[in-house]
Amino acid sequence: MKLRQLEYFHEVIEQDFNISAAAKTLYTSQPGVSRQLIELADELGVELFLHEGKRLVGLTRAGMEIAEIVARVLIDVRRIREIGRSIANDRHDNLKVVANRHAAHNLLHHAVVDFHEMMPEVNVTVSEENTIEAIAMLRVGQADLGLLAEGPDQDPDLLYFPVEEWRLLLVVPRDNPLRRMPMIGLEDLAQYSVCSYETMAPSRLVIDQAFAQAGLDSPVNISFASSHLILQFVNSKISVAIVAESAFSAAEYPNLCGLDVTHLFRPLTTDLVLPRWASPPRHVFNFLSVLAPEITPTTIGDAIGS
Repeated sequence: MKLRQLEYFHEVIEQDFNISAAAKTLYTSQPGVSRQLIELADELGVELFLHEGKRLVGLTRAGMEIAEIVARVLIDVRRIREIGRSIANDRHDNLKVVANRHAAHNLLHHAVVDFHEMMPEVNVTVSEENTIEAIAMLRVGQADLGLLAEGPDQDPDLLYFPVEEWRLLLVVPRDNPLRRMPMIGLEDLAQYSVCSYETMAPSRLVIDQAFAQAGLDSPVNISFASSHLILQFVNSKISVAIVAESAFSAAEYPNLCGLDVTHLFRPLTTDLVLPRWASPPRHVFNFLSVLAPEITPTTIGDAIGS
């Protein structure tokens, strides 16, 4: 069995069983493709295709099972070739990461430090972007990977792997009446001026959605890009705030108090986002090994092929 036979078999399927179209894509002749398919079927001892006269119209049951395996094999072959090219061309690579502010502050510090010890020759750049801008950069190859809070939709040209679940927290001055309530409701929050994230931030969308579903107008009327600015504002007792739970430290803000509102707002997910069109180069895999070791080359390869 030859790799070329598997490649021809796979391409014929990709071209809707049109051998002529497959031959054109493979830069070979139609008789050459037909011959390789016949030799593959003879070696396996099974019919791979359904026929109507001389025309291929589909796969046999055996052909369908074999086609699934062949697709995975070819993904692995491509990955092997890319690893070889990466090692052969070992050079001062660049790693460009795009991240939302929350992910950059919570997930990247230790990963970048550990990665720099592993591959000090690689230049690492972390760019804080909103989700829409980050997606655009990943699509056109301006970034190698993204750490992004969930968006309203997932781009089909990208791969998404959840790496963190996080929640929102209500932060109020210590003398605020909300602190004495046993169970805070959306109706209670609606009576206050609320400070939170900018309109297009994923966390803000979750907040506004919760109020809309309850038939209430969102009380968020003061917006900042960063948790630090939001908490500074609330520290002046002008309003209350809704921020990422990890952003608030009682030691840093002794005059403020964090209150549980997980019953009001659903949790959010931070995704690791990669381009779908190619297996990542070696230095990206090495970065993933310290950032999210559960996301392996096999995990990514399976996702690319799905």
